[in-house]
Amino acid sequence: MTSQTKRHPLRTWRGPERQYDLVAEGTIAVIIVALLVILAASLWASPNGGLTYPGAPKSPAGQAFSAKYWDVNDPADLAATAVQELAGGSTTAGYGPPFNTTAGAAQQIIGIKPAEIAKWIFGLTLPVNTANDFVLAPVAQLVAPFNPAVAIAIRAYKAAGGDLAPGTPGDQVASPRQLTWLDNYATALSGSSAKVTPTLIAVKAGNYGPVPVIIAAELAIANNGSLDGYLQGSEQQLSTNTTMGTMFFSDSTLWGNIAEAQGVGGDQWGVMNELWNFPGQVWLWLYAGMYQIPALASNNDNLDLDVGLLMIVFGFLLPMFAPWIPVINRIPRWIPLYKIIYRRYYATTTGGQPPARGPGEPVPSPGPLDGASPRG
Repeated sequence: MTSQTKRHPLRTWRGPERQYDLVAEGTIAVIIVALLVILAASLWASPNGGLTYPGAPKSPAGQAFSAKYWDVNDPADLAATAVQELAGGSTTAGYGPPFNTTAGAAQQIIGIKPAEIAKWIFGLTLPVNTANDFVLAPVAQLVAPFNPAVAIAIRAYKAAGGDLAPGTPGDQVASPRQLTWLDNYATALSGSSAKVTPTLIAVKAGNYGPVPVIIAAELAIANNGSLDGYLQGSEQQLSTNTTMGTMFFSDSTLWGNIAEAQGVGGDQWGVMNELWNFPGQVWLWLYAGMYQIPALASNNDNLDLDVGLLMIVFGFLLPMFAPWIPVINRIPRWIPLYKIIYRRYYATTTGGQPPARGPGEPVPSPGPLDGASPRG
């Protein structure tokens, strides 16, 4: 059987040639891009506005949201949110997988619940108990060892029931007795006679059980900064995991007020705005844009799941299979950008075909791909 002769790409090329220094080209490209980035940042970069919002004291540039900032600027909101975390009534407490097993919380499409399927396979990957993780555990660890009254309040609250296990459904976090205390205290906090400062809460007398002592201790550790350290705690020496703190903060009203005031709420293109109307991560336009479609976003309890599935379709499947999808695969011919990109190639070749074989160049024997059977 005769072997086919392969064409050597360098020895047989008869087309135009030019020298190309990859290192020099790469260096030039890096320098040009760096200069353009510096220029663009100088002209259009968003200001670092800190956490300033209407009605609040001016925030230093670069200040991040923290429990201390929360307590100093809106202690009543911190107290009310802590009460909701104890009662299992916050957004996080009722979110469902991967945080807890709250029934009916998982988003679905045509009856399929991907989050429930993932929970069945992997379990809860980030089990959270809002009452314990955001209030009781930090107060018990940071205050109770040094304050007997707080230690007694923690024991009395736990003795009243409730389930503090990780991943407990929101409606099982507090017992009926605890809910009575919490509902009464929430009502008192929202009353006109309530006075809440960063370190003190004064409400009219009522059936609150040990809740006032626990909430006061929560505000105290928020005010001295130790709650922030607790929420970012890790077994590693250095930790950049702010998940727990962010979940707690996002259950508040203040967090949303700041976002809306700075134009970065979900209905304001969120991640597309770095601050107010200054541009942010423009590569996320497809993701952020889907949340602005009225027909998709209006009264849609499964919006996050719908957007995620559409991102898979438009961001992954469509580009991957575009060459085989009718109409879409004709777009490059209707918008012939390739002719501009390869203009030199078309200018130096005849009809866009490879150059003819040079004199003495061996002709390969026909093979299976040429429509002929191999010879033996």
